[in-house]
Amino acid sequence: MVQSDEEYETSKRLLQDPDVYVRTNLARRTDVRPEILYYLTEDFDPSVREAVAVNAASPFHANLKLARDQSEDVRAGLAGKVQRLLPGLKPGEQDAARTRVMQTLEVLAKDTATRIRAVVADTLKDVPDAPADLVRQLARDTELAVASPVLQFSPLLTDDDLLEIIRGRHAEGALSAVARRSNVAEAISDAIVAIDDVDAVTTLLGNPSAQIREETLDLIVDRAPTRPSWHGGLVDRPKLPASAAIRIAAFVADALSQRLAQRPDLDAATREAVASEVRKRISEAGAARDGGSGAGARKRNLADPEWAGAGGNGDGETVGDKVKRLRREKKLDDAAVTAAAQNGEKLFVKLALAELGGTRADAIDKILNARSAKGIIAACWKAKLKMPTAVAIQQKTLSLPPKSVLTGAKWDGWPLTEEELKWQLEFFGA
Repeated sequence: MVQSDEEYETSKRLLQDPDVYVRTNLARRTDVRPEILYYLTEDFDPSVREAVAVNAASPFHANLKLARDQSEDVRAGLAGKVQRLLPGLKPGEQDAARTRVMQTLEVLAKDTATRIRAVVADTLKDVPDAPADLVRQLARDTELAVASPVLQFSPLLTDDDLLEIIRGRHAEGALSAVARRSNVAEAISDAIVAIDDVDAVTTLLGNPSAQIREETLDLIVDRAPTRPSWHGGLVDRPKLPASAAIRIAAFVADALSQRLAQRPDLDAATREAVASEVRKRISEAGAARDGGSGAGARKRNLADPEWAGAGGNGDGETVGDKVKRLRREKKLDDAAVTAAAQNGEKLFVKLALAELGGTRADAIDKILNARSAKGIIAACWKAKLKMPTAVAIQQKTLSLPPKSVLTGAKWDGWPLTEEELKWQLEFFGA
């Protein structure tokens, strides 16, 4: 609808109105002439300019000017509008409008504000006719929020582009974004494994469409015993070679090894070999608990750390006795468990978590042996301990590297939701 001359004159008068709300309402209108909106890009109040930025009726030259506005909120509003507009501009249709939108995005992609570049990246992540150079620029951004969407989804990134990014300077976490791509090529998988980024390899193993050569998978299996985050992905890996399945059964947790033995795609001989490996591990674990006697119960030996006082009263009090005594005395708390973790008293930590949480000690054993940060957090939650205690156990008892320690709050002060905490306990049989 085109404004009449009379309406146009009224709009021009409103441009000079001292009330910012009047000018803002004018900037929101979609029935005014383009020059009115362009004039408002010069308004001294950023709320007026932001209203022009989000207005779908604003002319291209107004958008291009606001893409360089001094106000980040104005530029962010413009980025959000362009993100909404682009899907409605189909390739081959409204070519001029689409070209103008892309030109605006090219300016915003160079913005100093991460949140604005991130909107641009999210807008272009799966656009097949986006400017390829612009997509490559976003993929190399040092902020993961910007690089991740295009690294994971853009069809414009070639394998050569991805290899250059993997081997060069990239945002922390960028390799995991690449590992999430659909149909990751073998060369890309090789490069990710060569870099030995633990999180990226975890993601790669969990991506069923990722192509991984058998030689590369063997290299992953070689490194996997000390990297429990890889174990689930290895057990569930499609087209798992028989030799790899048997090797994996030798070190993954019992629940995973049993899942591996039940894979229907493994032939009977391989399933039996895996099951045999599981039985062997169980037998060896039982012998270790029995002290090699085969009797199933060890003699009480004060030189053994499981029977030693470990800070007890010196009269032969076992660690288990000490844990129960402290519980009776209402001293088995965060301070006691944190101190034990700091002092390397793994057995005390295990028995305390079991006692306070009403869980089985062998389940806590599985969590500790798997060096599972999520498992420890779930056990501490069940034991009604606090998050700092869980952090201390991760750091001292599990000896996790700093980047693997979970600390952030996600639900009620814990980095996992209640459902995730319960799932962890069920997974480890607690």
